[in-house]
Amino acid sequence: MFYETIKPLRQKIVANLQQSRTLSALRDALLPKLMRGEVRVRP
Repeated sequence: MFYETIKPLRQKIVANLQQSRTLSALRDALLPKLMRGEVRVRP
């Protein structure tokens, strides 16, 4: 019963960790390009 109660919470934690890793990788790839002016951001 305990496992069934926390299962959705564990799934959310795993999904959030995966999303965090994806966002960090995107940041690491795009930030240097942004700083060099290779990428522009629309206002």
